[in-house]
Amino acid sequence: MMERITPYLLTAIFLCCTTVVRAQIYDGQHKYDGEHKNEITSYVMGGYNIVTEGFGGLEVSYKRHLTDRWHVGGDAQAQFGKQLYSIGVQGGYRLPVGLSNFYINAMALLNRYERWNVNETIGNMSVTWEMPYFHFRFGGAYLHYKMEDFGYTEPPIMILGTSVHIRPRWNPWNIGLFLRNYDDYFYDGWNINWGLNFYAPLHRDMQLFGELNIRPAGSLNQLATRYESSGKLGIKFVW
Repeated sequence: MMERITPYLLTAIFLCCTTVVRAQIYDGQHKYDGEHKNEITSYVMGGYNIVTEGFGGLEVSYKRHLTDRWHVGGDAQAQFGKQLYSIGVQGGYRLPVGLSNFYINAMALLNRYERWNVNETIGNMSVTWEMPYFHFRFGGAYLHYKMEDFGYTEPPIMILGTSVHIRPRWNPWNIGLFLRNYDDYFYDGWNINWGLNFYAPLHRDMQLFGELNIRPAGSLNQLATRYESSGKLGIKFVW
């Protein structure tokens, strides 16, 4: 009898241990996986706002994991219709605590609104607390606008954002809901964006992702093109 039970018992123990180990080896959405030090992310986007009406664009980002804690990167985008062109640099540090990760990130960004001859300079620093099913981000941003001889600096802006997913972040695919007052290339202290996002595997080193983003109208924004709805569809490649 014991000879028949033992193989099944050992199999059950192995599966149980494997599940526990899998839960402990938490691999966050932004974490270095221990193998691929380079990441390229690119997406196409399109949407509608009350000023330029329809618009589209392209974006590309590069991230280099210097260690399993430190990373640096760069970003660039072009949004046609808006005539918005952006370039930025970023860096960050990851602090693991149990099943969670804390990311301390800094970014410098330049937005050129060609149609209105406006340069927008942005600097921000934030801390992101990432758990298996959700994340919360808190920080501050500096915004300065320059148009010919006129310049204006906004009061410091608080950065707030959160998201929740139906599957843990180590799952190969996921669907989530987010709320935030920022996007890849802008920070807004007064309007809360909301939307849905997803990611799914295409290949061992490639991931498909997408996002639907709604930016409602607000009262104290400098640029009305932020009142819009948009969608993104892109690919992340690692090596």
